[in-house]
Parts: sequence; C-alpha cells; structure tokens
Amino acid sequence: MKISRLKVAIILLGTIIVASGKKNKPDYPRAEIKVSYNYHHLALRNDGEVMTSDHNYLLLANTERSKYYNYNNEYIDSLESTPQGRKLHDQLITIGLEQYRKTGDNSAVPHKKGQIYVFKSLKDGITTVYDTYGLGEQGYYDEPITELEWTVGDSTKTILGYECIRAQTDYHGRHWTVWFAPEIPLHDGPWKLCGLPGLILEAADSTGQHSFTATGIENSNQEMYPIYQSDRYDKMDRINMLKAYATYRKNSGAYSRALIMDTPDGTKIEMDAPRQQKDNTQKIDFLETDYHE
Repeated sequence: MKISRLKVAIILLGTIIVASGKKNKPDYPRAEIKVSYNYHHLALRNDGEVMTSDHNYLLLANTERSKYYNYNNEYIDSLESTPQGRKLHDQLITIGLEQYRKTGDNSAVPHKKGQIYVFKSLKDGITTVYDTYGLGEQGYYDEPITELEWTVGDSTKTILGYECIRAQTDYHGRHWTVWFAPEIPLHDGPWKLCGLPGLILEAADSTGQHSFTATGIENSNQEMYPIYQSDRYDKMDRINMLKAYATYRKNSGAYSRALIMDTPDGTKIEMDAPRQQKDNTQKIDFLETDYHE
C-alpha cells in the first residue's frame, strides 16, 4: 500500500517531536486536572459573511496555576521552534497547497485555529495572555485576575454529571453567564474566566456570539510547558493589542490571498478575485469589545 507524501511528512514530524522530547529540560508545574472545552463563536469571513466556528481547547490546572491552549496550535509552534521542524512544516504547507490546487480542499494546509494562550497564576492573581495581533506579529500582556467580579445566583443545572451553580459578570465589554461546579474545587475555567469557588464548565456571553462548553474532564499529571519562542512576543497593552488586531482583520483578506498564491517553494496558485466585503450588521466582534471605547 502506498503512503501519501502528506502521511510521510507527518510521520517524520512525529519522529522529531519524540526525539526532541527526550532532551534534558527543566521541570514545569504539573496539572491536577485536564478539561477539554469547545469554544463556539461567530466570526466574520474576509468578505464580511458571518460564519460559525468551533475550536477545541484544553485547560491544564492545579490549585495555583493553569494553562489554556489549543493542542494543534502548540504542535505547530513546536515545529516552528527548530530548523528541522520549520523545514518539514514548509513541506506540509506545499503538499497541502498542491491538494488545494487540485481539489479546492484546503484542509490539509497546516493552520492555526485561534492562537491564544492563557496562563493564570492564581496565587499571584495574574493572568498572562499570548496572542497574535497581525500577520506574523505576536504580543503578550499581563492583567490582574481581580478584574473579574462575580454575582452568584441560586439556579443550578447538571453538566457532565456535576451539579453547577450559575454566576454572572460584566467583563471587558461583554456580559457573561457561567456555570461552575463546587464539587471541583479549582477556581478556574476556560479562557480568562476564573475566580469562583469551583471549576467553570460552561460560559456564554449575552449576545450569543461566544460560548465555552466543557466536553470532558480527567485527572492529569501533565506538565504545563511554557509557550514556545516567547522572545518572539512583544510586550503590549491589552487595548492597543486589540486595536492592532482589529486593523489587521480589516485587511486580512489581502494578506491571506497573498500567502496562498505564493507558496514556500516559489510556485504560484491562481485564485478568483475577492468578493466585495459586506457590512457587519450583526456587530460581530472579539471576545473583548472595550477597545472601542
């Protein structure tokens, strides 16, 4: 049976990751629990059309620290952190673009699905966020966890077998309703949401544009690795970072078009002319909207 070029590249990438994992490395904080979340949200395509998007995230947490991230994104970041990984990553892109050119299916092109990493230090009361704010531009910022002020209600519902209590907060331009499980005594949750006497298993903003739902919970002893190539991230102010990303998103269609048409090996892929962008009548926006103020 023949093995496709894509499968061969993936096998080679896996070999590199396993080999690199055997090198000496420092000990990192270990999780006590691993929670998988589905992040469901509305987003705008480059032409202004509204689309629904679902991304899978993991929360590794103990009583003092946590890490919220997308495994696929971290995998790509790990490849880009070494010369051999970058070379093979470029090969995967070329193979994926060849498939796109032949079939119109771009699913084989390696790409990130939301690039945010959120590290919380509950003992220090600090959340550190790493994210993108432009084409190849990445930044990070710190903010106090105390910015979250909760109102706890008396309504309950069961999620993944845990009885959860409702709580609400206004945070950075959105009103959030969450459900937390006192039976799981970790003051944490998806994204930046935390600070309640129990793990947050579900959260939704009042507009229905963004929601997080826990899809699985398990005990874990997994290490919480720091972000790869942290020196590539600029220290920024949160509001300025959001404003920069909003500006980039307005022009991202042209950037994406250029990237697809110009492959790493120098070949060209022809694409149809971009469609005219529609107005954002539904006011679709980021998780935080206070950068407009």
